[in-house]
Amino acid sequence: CCAYAAGDMPGTESASAIPTWHSCLLLLRLAPSSTKQCQPCEISHHTGAIWPLSTFSNIGHLAKMKRVSMPAIVAVVAGAFVVIIAGFMANRRHVSRLKNGGAVSRIPDTGRSISNDGKPMPKHHPLFGHLIVLKEAIQSLPRNTVMHVVVRRIAESFPGGIFYLNLWPFNAPIMVVANPYVASQVEAAFLDKPANICDTLEIINGGPSLLTMHGSTWKKWRALFNPGFAAGYITGLSPAIAEEVAVFCKLLQDRAEKGEVFPLEEHTLRLTFDIIARVTLGARLYYQTQGSALADCLRRQVYWTQFGTTFNPIRRYLSPRPLVQKYNSYRMNQYLDKEIDKRFEELASSRGNSAKNSRSQSRSIIALAMDKYLNDVENKEEVSKSAFKQLAKPQLRLFLYAGHDTTSSTLLYSYLLLSRHPLVLSKVRAEHDQVFGPDFSLSNITQSITTDPTLLNQLPYTLAVVKEVLRIFPPAGSMRAGRPDLFLSDEHGQQYPTAGCQIWTLSLAMHHNPSVFTQPEDFIPERWLVGPDDALYPKKGAWRAFEWGPRACIGQTLAQLELKVALVMTVRMFDVQEAYGEWDEMHPRKGVKMVDGNRAYQAEMGGGGAHPVDGLPVRVTMRV
Repeated sequence: CCAYAAGDMPGTESASAIPTWHSCLLLLRLAPSSTKQCQPCEISHHTGAIWPLSTFSNIGHLAKMKRVSMPAIVAVVAGAFVVIIAGFMANRRHVSRLKNGGAVSRIPDTGRSISNDGKPMPKHHPLFGHLIVLKEAIQSLPRNTVMHVVVRRIAESFPGGIFYLNLWPFNAPIMVVANPYVASQVEAAFLDKPANICDTLEIINGGPSLLTMHGSTWKKWRALFNPGFAAGYITGLSPAIAEEVAVFCKLLQDRAEKGEVFPLEEHTLRLTFDIIARVTLGARLYYQTQGSALADCLRRQVYWTQFGTTFNPIRRYLSPRPLVQKYNSYRMNQYLDKEIDKRFEELASSRGNSAKNSRSQSRSIIALAMDKYLNDVENKEEVSKSAFKQLAKPQLRLFLYAGHDTTSSTLLYSYLLLSRHPLVLSKVRAEHDQVFGPDFSLSNITQSITTDPTLLNQLPYTLAVVKEVLRIFPPAGSMRAGRPDLFLSDEHGQQYPTAGCQIWTLSLAMHHNPSVFTQPEDFIPERWLVGPDDALYPKKGAWRAFEWGPRACIGQTLAQLELKVALVMTVRMFDVQEAYGEWDEMHPRKGVKMVDGNRAYQAEMGGGGAHPVDGLPVRVTMRV
């Protein structure tokens, strides 16, 4: 069992990464299932997974065949048993210290804490820890529910917004934080990410990136890219964004004319990939209409770097994954090398002509970072160019990955919630009429944005809608590694040790906690427009869609701008209605299909992050 279950794919921190222990979902979901016997090993016909040690009779069979001596086998098994027992005992001692490491009152009205003076945590099984609690939460939800929804179900029993989970042997103990007061201390501590998450992200990104760098190295590269993601600079890229959204509009028009039900997600993923490539690289991919090798390789890389397959020994070492990952990485780097070389040539040409701001020079984020880099380094010869390329490529791959996946999901949920709330939709359309005029033709809107991008700054209600969508459906959370010297305190001064723990700031649970947000289950964009005296006014640090502090998502301004442009160019032109009823008739399946009455729950769709289940089936119609 331990060999099979080991982890699944994370989102990013714009995405925040989902912890590696997520893999135990596989084991817990399959716990009741049976397997058919195949030779020479057991194969689960439910998943196609091969179990590495099928039966002890096979061990005896090997010994009889004299391939391996029985004493050697016994020694290996005994050694493994000792290691497992030692790990188990060490884990239980650590959990015992967590439970009794200070005078902490039991969370009221939950009945879930271990003892009256222990740290808050679910009922702890002496052998299985909290795996049984996790399994109960999993079985109450659809099979493909994203992990932070599962843990939010557990978090509902802890209104104080902080508790521990022990999921040994799949992961280190986890401190779940759904309290803005405590979360602010996590961000202030400037903690590193856990090594297991860094390793996986570096496979996707091809090396250290802003998500995995620490200390002075992180500060240097964050400072290098900060100017390119500044609000003023990003606003100037609005015409390029509008040009890509115009392609999206034409594709929606074709869908509307056909009158068919279709999953909208593939269109939004391709749109956001075109946009992020355009603004970061200065290159048009035409992924929406022609396909893109760069986009395909990155999406395949994410698919082949899922935690669920990474730690299964058989599927890890006897699969083509390493070769596929190396091939994808090679193809992506090959493309990025060419684009960086082009930007260097443009930069050299503009400097040689004393025309740094010439129109021929790319306005991409990488071009701006490149210019700043060459100004900062002393040696501006080829060695600087080579060093920049090697260090910049993982950053670009990070921007491409994080910049398309979560933005796509947020756009999908924006359409969903607007369609479910006609009054809010009418207010959004009225605001767009007021700012851009009543003519919502594609040519007019594109021209307006191109002529005066600052008009997009005059959309407070649209921005409030985007923030409310991200509150209800945040794409991920934030994971950090605890320290022996770090204790977090709640509002009552009670302290919680972090030594040996991973700290998960669970945005979803915080955003839906009634002690943090008034009417948390209701879609109320107005909460972002009221003053501090209003009951709807959010608590400081409570909205963590992009996290807070110095390590907050560098692309949050860009993401919100993309969403505003997309909504301005589409919501008056189209009606987008969810079509899960028709979709379920066409694709019937058994089992639980809703989370808290919501059919469009956040699911894992094989590409990282949290996505509307089934890609959000919709029917699109043109508005007269």
